[in-house]
Amino acid sequence: MAERENSNRLDGMAVILSGTCMLHCLVLPLLVTLFPIVQGSLLEEKYFHLIMLVFILPTSLVALTVGCRRHRDPLTIILGTIGLTTLAISAFWGHELFGLSGERVVTTIGGLVLASAHILNFRCCRHVDCQHDE
Repeated sequence: MAERENSNRLDGMAVILSGTCMLHCLVLPLLVTLFPIVQGSLLEEKYFHLIMLVFILPTSLVALTVGCRRHRDPLTIILGTIGLTTLAISAFWGHELFGLSGERVVTTIGGLVLASAHILNFRCCRHVDCQHDE
């Protein structure tokens, strides 16, 4: 029971972290325009994505591992792997590979895919646990 609650909390936290990345990608251009002092800070894409990855990777890996160990849903594993891989590639090489706008698009897509994996993981864990209680 405690393991399920921890997994649910981690899934929720991972969805929030993914959403934070997407919000950052959408709002940063506006912030830089309105407040030029933001340029060169930790809010810039290069640093922000690496910092977020430090939080997203362990949170997602633990939540998805705990959940997938229980329900073994292949779609959750596939979406989680694609989302994490996309975010990691974008964080390390996104600007060089995709350019500034492309990096934002790729990061947003990776965040949406990863958030989808966590939502699916949450639902699958809840479904499996409900079946065990009956």
